[in-house]
Amino acid sequence: MSFSDKINPFLVDMNNCLKNGQNNAALFIALALPDICSSTDMPRFGNTVKKRYTQWIDEYFIKQNGYDKNVTMSSNDVYLLRCAYLHSGLDKLTQKATSDIIEKFVFVFSPSKTITMHRNSIINNGIATMQLDTQKFCREIEKSVNLFIEDSIDNKTVEDNSKNILHVQNIDEGFAF
Repeated sequence: MSFSDKINPFLVDMNNCLKNGQNNAALFIALALPDICSSTDMPRFGNTVKKRYTQWIDEYFIKQNGYDKNVTMSSNDVYLLRCAYLHSGLDKLTQKATSDIIEKFVFVFSPSKTITMHRNSIINNGIATMQLDTQKFCREIEKSVNLFIEDSIDNKTVEDNSKNILHVQNIDEGFAF
């Protein structure tokens, strides 16, 4: 299986979660995808989780999605969001002293899809807050992952390391090690 074959089930699951209104599950997947991608190329992105994650976000997410322009969000802010949300479910960045710009994140969604509130920087009670639309943020992560997939074609390191990406296997189709 290629890297693309190994990463695609995560993108499919994220999109299915978004379609079914499972926004928290979609956000969990979206925040984990840079970890998975960057871990397949440690020589390029580094050995520590923070270094890998932030370098991947810098290279594949920030500029490609315009977060370096009108709305400023650093790779370190995204990493701290990942840590706060995945490890403790928090919206406030607990390592405030190390955050670059943002102290708190708010994710929103509109089932009617008539209202879009994305990339709003707000100072609320003195707390620098970034409001993001869950669907749009997940699509931006997906776009970044697809760019990484394109860049990783013929990258032996990524292909070799992707063989170890864990997947839930459907045993009705046969069990393989």
